[in-house]
Amino acid sequence: MRWIHNILLGVSAVMFSLLVSCTDLINLSHGLDDPYEGMKPTLVRAGAGQESEINTVDLSLSLQSPQMGVLWGIDWVSEWQYSWNESEPGYGVLGYSAPGLMKSTIYSVDRNTKKRYTPFYKIFDPDGGRVSLSTGYVYDILLYSYGTEYTLFSQSDDNETYTASTHINDYFTSQSEGSETDSYVDYYMPDELLGSMISSMDLSGKPSGYDKEIALDGTVTYVKPMSVTLKPFSFIYLMQIVVLKNADYSGNRIIGVKDVTVTGLAQGVDLFTGKTMDNTISITTDDIKPLQNHNNVRLDDETTVDNADILAARMLTWGLPGIVPLESTKAGTKVAVLDNNYIDITLMLRNGKTQSVSIDITEQMHNKPTGGVITVVVDANFVSLK
Repeated sequence: MRWIHNILLGVSAVMFSLLVSCTDLINLSHGLDDPYEGMKPTLVRAGAGQESEINTVDLSLSLQSPQMGVLWGIDWVSEWQYSWNESEPGYGVLGYSAPGLMKSTIYSVDRNTKKRYTPFYKIFDPDGGRVSLSTGYVYDILLYSYGTEYTLFSQSDDNETYTASTHINDYFTSQSEGSETDSYVDYYMPDELLGSMISSMDLSGKPSGYDKEIALDGTVTYVKPMSVTLKPFSFIYLMQIVVLKNADYSGNRIIGVKDVTVTGLAQGVDLFTGKTMDNTISITTDDIKPLQNHNNVRLDDETTVDNADILAARMLTWGLPGIVPLESTKAGTKVAVLDNNYIDITLMLRNGKTQSVSIDITEQMHNKPTGGVITVVVDANFVSLK
């Protein structure tokens, strides 16, 4: 009879187990406490307010190149008539080259005084990158081209200014009759300097404001993505020299240009604000492209001539003095004239001599504070070949 007793005990245990399971299901269906709640994983949706504050965030920067049409105006392509072959040796791109490495100086900012302190540095790839920052702080981040050749940088001890300029060019001294200053100190052209200023970035410790990345090992990283369009701190002017009536019975009177100097330019720029320095300088380039002959040439007064010769120079500058060039272009307002701009051209003549001409380009320059095409006309009939 013992085997019958064992069978009855087994049946009783099974019935008791089923009774408990049914009771659990009934309790759950009526919203009662789940006895197994502590054994289940908790799913927290980002922004639900169930996560504690975080200590660090990865700032992920995506860097974009500037658009030349915004800087030079939408008509610059039709204004520029010189045949510039970017793939030909000695030419290169007309606009800004693809940016290389970017240097960032990252400052903590006092919430009350707005003073910058404890800067540290980070190098980003051309298209951007990441930097880990502590939350609960306000930051200023200055980005600019890394690995420049001619540009001099100077940061004040109180972190209030961060200027860029260049060395004095001892080979040239500019003289422009009629300029507000008869003699300028000539400086080297700056590098192509691109960058941006991110101001007063407040990083909260609340995770709901960031993207959340979960690694395969379960590590959680909070990310703040930011797209930044790089802006120029140095500005490119395309100097287009149109020569009229150049040919006579012996050939061209003017065979080239030795150098070009532009006066009344800013000496440098403050990278924090983008405002150019008030004091003015001249910049000279001897990289003048060869003379080309063109038909249907448009002049600076919008008239057209059937045939003319054109020479060209690409000049990097800090822009016009005492302004924020990008703000002036965006507003579409004419820039106040702190100093006149003259272009001094050293013409190379067929008899082996040179002759200088000086042309006022103040209006053209001040209508294009962020660079662009500047067209000047030289009448070869006035060249002396004696």
